[in-house]
Amino acid sequence: MTRELLEQYNEIPNASIRAWKDQGKKVIGFMCSYLPEEIIHAAGMLPFRIRGTGCTKMNCSDALMSNYSCSFARSCLEFVMDGTYGFLDGVIALDSCSQMVRLYDNWRFRSKLPFMHLLHIPYKNSDTGIDWFRSEIAVMIKALEKTFRVTITDENLLKAIRVYNETRMLLGSLYELRKGENPPITGSQGLSIALAATSMPREQYNELLKAFLQEMRPGESTTRDPRARLMLIGGSLDDPSFIKIIEDQGGLVVIDAMCFGGRYFSEPVDENGDPLLSLAKSYLNRPKCPRMMNEHVSLFEFIMDMVQKYKVEGVIFQKMRFCSFWGGESLFLEKKLKDSGIPVLSIEREQILTNEAQIATRVEAFIEMIQGLA
Repeated sequence: MTRELLEQYNEIPNASIRAWKDQGKKVIGFMCSYLPEEIIHAAGMLPFRIRGTGCTKMNCSDALMSNYSCSFARSCLEFVMDGTYGFLDGVIALDSCSQMVRLYDNWRFRSKLPFMHLLHIPYKNSDTGIDWFRSEIAVMIKALEKTFRVTITDENLLKAIRVYNETRMLLGSLYELRKGENPPITGSQGLSIALAATSMPREQYNELLKAFLQEMRPGESTTRDPRARLMLIGGSLDDPSFIKIIEDQGGLVVIDAMCFGGRYFSEPVDENGDPLLSLAKSYLNRPKCPRMMNEHVSLFEFIMDMVQKYKVEGVIFQKMRFCSFWGGESLFLEKKLKDSGIPVLSIEREQILTNEAQIATRVEAFIEMIQGLA
């Protein structure tokens, strides 16, 4: 079971998705963690987070998107063009950033699916923004119902919310184990498990994660004498091998603030009242992405809270090249962290890892600096 859970993220489509499709069921791709997955689940379909895991070339996507576009978006488009995402029955894009919207535009133009929808997200978390987001979710529900001839009831939505809240609780328990002096899992394993949540039927995932947690024994470490406890922050990272490079140098990533990781499951959905309003509130209230306006302070406070709870000794800021949101956010966060006495290492990266040795050298030097400060 442990191996099955850890390896689910690695293949697109994986065995769970192929089994789902063999039953004649639908799979809907989505592009951002602000998408309320419960909606798709309540429609009897499988939500799948679009990502570029395992992409090794960008020949086709480079012809359609500028080289100044982030390589995460281009790698996802490459999978659209080469048929990797041929198992999808629809896709939901969100205006999370301009480059992901360009990915959606090219997808629509080159390989139109039976269902394609652009969900708009407010840039401010306010009462007005929450009400507007609720109305946008309602529009998306009507579009899903019309295309697939299904009915998404409040009862089914509540069932889906309960299933996903269980996932949030289980992932929270998994991350709690990493607070200890000798965590039973590594950071790369933690990201692998979180990625699996977005690529398999949720009830199956919950059962596997329950079994995995029962096997874990606090104090029985899978890492021996880590040289530094680290936190990873930054944009979309769907490749655990990046974290493994860090941990191979003796660092241990005990916590992260990324949309595929710690920010993905941190806000439970209220199971009482209007389910659409509860979803809108929860997804907008989660720790903020830099796309949200005037949330610099709240994001910094979230990071500092995790630094204290997980006894973090240094922060690694991984930034996808040409990511305007996280590139801009770094100007604020790096200074604030350094002013707070937290060592920071910034690494600009591409989706396809071609500079492992350079990253390893920089991480090694960063860890030695942290040890020198201890």
